[in-house]
Amino acid sequence: MAKKEEIDLKTLRYVLYARKSTVDESKQIYTTTDQRNDCRKLAKKLGLNIVEEIEEDRSAKVRGNRPKFDTLIKNIGVKYDAIICWHPDRLCRNMYEGGMIIDMLDEGKLKDIRFHSHEFTNDANGKMMLGMLFVFSKNYSDTLSFKISESTNKRFDEGKSSGSPKWGYDRDLETGFYSPNEFFDVIKQAWGLRANGESYERCVKFLISKNYHRKTKPVRGKLVRQKQTIKPSVNSIAKMFRDPFYFGILEQAGDEIDLRNVPGYNFEPMISEELYNKVQALAQARTRDTSKKKRVEFKPLRRFVYCDVCYGSYFDANGDPKWMTVGKNLSGSNEHVLTYDCRNKKCPRKPKSFYGGVLFDSIANQMRKIEFDEKLYDKYKERLDSLTGEKIIEIKEEIRSLNGAMSHMQPEIKQMSRSLSRLEENTPAYNTTLSQIDELAAEEQELSNKIKTLEAKIQKPESLRRTKDDFLNELKSAPDKIEAGSAAEKDRICRIFFLNVRVDNDLNVKLIWRKPFDSLIKSTELSSGARERT
Repeated sequence: MAKKEEIDLKTLRYVLYARKSTVDESKQIYTTTDQRNDCRKLAKKLGLNIVEEIEEDRSAKVRGNRPKFDTLIKNIGVKYDAIICWHPDRLCRNMYEGGMIIDMLDEGKLKDIRFHSHEFTNDANGKMMLGMLFVFSKNYSDTLSFKISESTNKRFDEGKSSGSPKWGYDRDLETGFYSPNEFFDVIKQAWGLRANGESYERCVKFLISKNYHRKTKPVRGKLVRQKQTIKPSVNSIAKMFRDPFYFGILEQAGDEIDLRNVPGYNFEPMISEELYNKVQALAQARTRDTSKKKRVEFKPLRRFVYCDVCYGSYFDANGDPKWMTVGKNLSGSNEHVLTYDCRNKKCPRKPKSFYGGVLFDSIANQMRKIEFDEKLYDKYKERLDSLTGEKIIEIKEEIRSLNGAMSHMQPEIKQMSRSLSRLEENTPAYNTTLSQIDELAAEEQELSNKIKTLEAKIQKPESLRRTKDDFLNELKSAPDKIEAGSAAEKDRICRIFFLNVRVDNDLNVKLIWRKPFDSLIKSTELSSGARERT
């Protein structure tokens, strides 16, 4: 057997990889700065050539979660020959990526790995030890995750929660219990306004007039370190008005608990369950009223397209970024065409508007550059599995909202039925009351059908996920539909994949992807795909 050729390590191109996850025990160990300093000292001692340093703030427990790591792997043999890292568990914590690294060593594509805290030799024994260290790292991560999950479940059973605080309440950092704060009565008044028929916009203005706000906690290791003041918006208050917490039901990770019945927890509900049901019924009634209004011409991506020139400096009355106005204007050929217009007078954008065709062509072109294959679906499935718990909570909130609307509607049907029995048949009053009862009964049945559909999704969480064929077909056909579909079809497709889109002064379109597509698209390393000016 031929003797293995010795490699001069000083001739290799090393990439330094440092990682610090914000979701595991690495909060208590070296920072990425410390890791990099130690690796530089090792490189200097051994005379190694570090050509690039990569720093990442992502968990390595699940594959496909680290875009910078994925880029590093793609560039082995192209930009880099070897890796230098602080410890094997910084490099990998799942067997798929661990096996991929060992395969690259076997193939000779990856020439060497150096660790500050571990001695590695590129031979059979060295690779065996490396594989074992990857296994130990995975086991530690899995065990830690299990312990955290067990602890969280135990705390939840005691009425203690995690996540964002609730409006009008403070959560004790030690006990995890909620207690009213200085805004308790203000939020309670907002619920009363909503129950009396006031719009979300009116409720937001009321809260702002009362100086309602909350502050975020400073985040370590992030660019934004200072506390931020968060004011209410239409979206945030609509979500609050659907949360059953305010009459005593706490929901978390697909489970729920009645705080009013937790021993040793003197929870103070803000509202009654009856008032909650009334608010849910009002939301359903407004949906029905809207559907009966005269239909107007549909304009796609309303409140969805933003000017990237003044984004972050132009806000609406609720403190949210202001969108570009969508309308129709005469073109040079004397035809009415779709346009998007920035109405911010202080924005330096010139011209202030552009044709919708520019926008949809650019979106379609960018989507065509994505490689839609089974690997992308596998990443989509993994990412969606991690979001299933959040989705189930949303569905449960919607079910409770619909049940609340039904609970409020049923006494009304009974009361009208009693009134009907006292009226003479075939009179105008009798016919009107009977018609109203039939309408309410039909609405009650519609709500019941919606609830059954949603409950089926919870019983079978896999139904929340598209099948592989549906997923790939949806993605592959999306560019054509965005480019040549109807206005409603363009709107539907864009809202499935994006949170919003932003357009700069050169008509470059920035796509802000929804979960779980955001992390998938980052892994594809798309170029901007901006539309060329003509």
